[in-house]
Amino acid sequence: MIPILDTHLHLLYPKHFNYQWCADFPALQADFTIEDYEELTQDHGIAGTIFMEVDVPENQISAEAKFFSELARADNNKILGVIAACRPEADNFEALLEESLTQKVCGLRRVLHVMPDELAQGSRFRKNIQSLAQRNLPFDLCINQSQHDVICKLIQSCPETQFVLDHCGGPTLDQENFALWKNSLQSIAQLPNVVCKISGIIASLSKEADVDTLNPWLDTTLELFSVDRVLVGSDWPVCNLSKDVPTWLTKVRQYFSCLNEDEQRKLFHQNAERIYSVKIS
Repeated sequence: MIPILDTHLHLLYPKHFNYQWCADFPALQADFTIEDYEELTQDHGIAGTIFMEVDVPENQISAEAKFFSELARADNNKILGVIAACRPEADNFEALLEESLTQKVCGLRRVLHVMPDELAQGSRFRKNIQSLAQRNLPFDLCINQSQHDVICKLIQSCPETQFVLDHCGGPTLDQENFALWKNSLQSIAQLPNVVCKISGIIASLSKEADVDTLNPWLDTTLELFSVDRVLVGSDWPVCNLSKDVPTWLTKVRQYFSCLNEDEQRKLFHQNAERIYSVKIS
């Protein structure tokens, strides 16, 4: 079994952090620990994981990065690094960035799909994202498809920074908007400094829907970005809003089984190792 590096693992420790956005999702109002995840995925070939920030309140961002960096330093779990939250629009971005470099931070993210488009258009925001290139830190983009044009301009304005587009660019998963999503995603895919995660979109399915419903979106993502620019992630436990993580990982392996072994290795772990500067054992 070809090993997988899960590039998008959320963990929820409500005794330590406040997850205000989970209030609307009863299924997420519980502990979701690294031990829980590893038990659920023990038969699915997970060789390593990267913790993805969980949009905690701003005053908890540093504590979250430190907490999960400590887990990443431990030998008793598969966390290899941390994608930390950040605020590129803030005056103190540089200071907080320097602090993060003392942790096991391998990337940064600012959730944008719930923010006004103007945020990513600000000059300070762009300047701070440009500065990530000097530190070899990629920037994850959590957006929806209506923001593709704005994000395309952001990526173009930061040509030396590596971007990672989460969740296939946030499609609405309806045929009515499929062509719009594909066309605007193509504009992003043409930019050389962005890769795309096949992750997260399963959470938008209804519980009754077959996972094969996702195939047109997976087909298009792979077609536009190619095997050299696609990563995979579980988006656990957010995926639980529709299906469980074993269902998603089974789907991922089944979907990519038509590719040869070298291509699957790129998708499952080699691309992620290159982008996030981590290494599975």
